[in-house]
Amino acid sequence: MKTTLSILLSAFAFVSSVRAADPADLVRLYEEEILAHDLYVALGKAYPDIMPFRNIPQSEARHREALGEVLRKEGVGLPKARGKKRFVSPGLDAIYRKWLKEGRQSEQDACRVGVRLEEHDIADLRAAQKRHPKHKAVLAELEAASNNHLRAFHRNLTRFDGRYDAEVLGKAGLRAILDDESAGSCGSEDECGSCGGGCGRRGGNGKVKGNGNGGRGKGNGYRGGR
Repeated sequence: MKTTLSILLSAFAFVSSVRAADPADLVRLYEEEILAHDLYVALGKAYPDIMPFRNIPQSEARHREALGEVLRKEGVGLPKARGKKRFVSPGLDAIYRKWLKEGRQSEQDACRVGVRLEEHDIADLRAAQKRHPKHKAVLAELEAASNNHLRAFHRNLTRFDGRYDAEVLGKAGLRAILDDESAGSCGSEDECGSCGGGCGRRGGNGKVKGNGNGGRGKGNGYRGGR
């Protein structure tokens, strides 16, 4: 009986570890970078004077390349959406349409969408670092860059008298990012994404070339609101 129980527990642990390292997580992260890039480009056309929408897409493109390399190391092909869909990951097409519609309502709404996207991205990147520890260095670099992006959008949100309530990181978690003066960033976070160099890196030794309160609505993120 004891031996049988040990075997069952070992089998459960193995299955759990396999699920924890599901490459679909990485595919989704890859597509989230595409979503961010395309959404910011579209909103940048609507609001060309909001600098993060003009600069950060460059950073998102580099993040996509970094995650593409992670997928290649995992032996996973790059996702290819079919038909009229933009993404293969469940829910992302609906989220893209929802956030684009929200962002086009006003400058304040657009900046709020940017903060929301980056907050959810940070949460997903933190979870992925635990599930895929061998890629932790790259994922941590991307998280640092997303912190910069969040601060840049939040700074512009407050400029338009907007506010944002944390959806997934909690009030304290969001405030910790906003108050983190030790994080690498551009001389002006309005220029975040434009340098093409070390933004988002801590100590300048990162491997990823990229950068780094409104709206209530829970369930609007990558995981919720599908």
